[in-house]
Amino acid sequence: MKRRRRAAYAVVVTGLATILSVLVMHFVSGKALPPHAGENPEGFRSAMIWLELVSSREEVFAVLGPYGSPEGTALRNQLDTANFYDFAFMTCYSLYNACLIYFVMHLQLYRLQSILKLRTFLGLGLILSAAMFIGDIVETTQLLTITKAHGPNAMLSSVVSTLQYWTRVKWAAIFIVCLMLCAGYASYFRRIPSLLLPAIYAVAGVAGLVSISLPNARPLLETIASPAIALGWVLSLFHAGVVAVRGPAGFALPEHLHARRRVAAAQQDA
Repeated sequence: MKRRRRAAYAVVVTGLATILSVLVMHFVSGKALPPHAGENPEGFRSAMIWLELVSSREEVFAVLGPYGSPEGTALRNQLDTANFYDFAFMTCYSLYNACLIYFVMHLQLYRLQSILKLRTFLGLGLILSAAMFIGDIVETTQLLTITKAHGPNAMLSSVVSTLQYWTRVKWAAIFIVCLMLCAGYASYFRRIPSLLLPAIYAVAGVAGLVSISLPNARPLLETIASPAIALGWVLSLFHAGVVAVRGPAGFALPEHLHARRRVAAAQQDA
């Protein structure tokens, strides 16, 4: 019980830090600007998200506009500011995901135990949390390289190629963790509406993996996956707060699992 509450406290602290980092980033950088191209065949409304998923030099200019233009300069300056504060955000949300995995592991996941060893669940979650952090660092570095460039150069295609790879490392790690949290929460919650939380993580994970796998599905990251992730994180924070105050709801483990544990303990003693 104490271990679960400590895990819940860690989720609350890192979750609040993540929210604070987002608020600071948006307050300092200002209202998010649309792509320079405005209405675009890809369907992106956010310059930042489209720039993360660009597939060519031509798309870079569609997002940012021409070098030296007033609009292009303003957009680049805003993205530079947002990317600078993104280093705090990436640290916070990576820790938040790691704490969520640790917290969910300590809930009574008797249905998950029959599918996957909980230590494996924790280890994989921590590896993916590190991967999303490293991927985001490299991604942000490449974004700053693009926005700070003073003109089109031969290196831009190489930067875009590196950006494509590490952006997908980051997002794939986030979406896989979403699916792990879906499995974990579904093993803990037993009734509607609490099962809405694993459903939200399932939508985020599936839509997100599709968005980074199929070029024509990239806008799903903006329209479905990102809002679902944000909603899931907020609800997880609320649930962890409840557990921190009241303790986990919990329920009795099935008798066959008690019997299995007794047999395992007897074998170890022998």
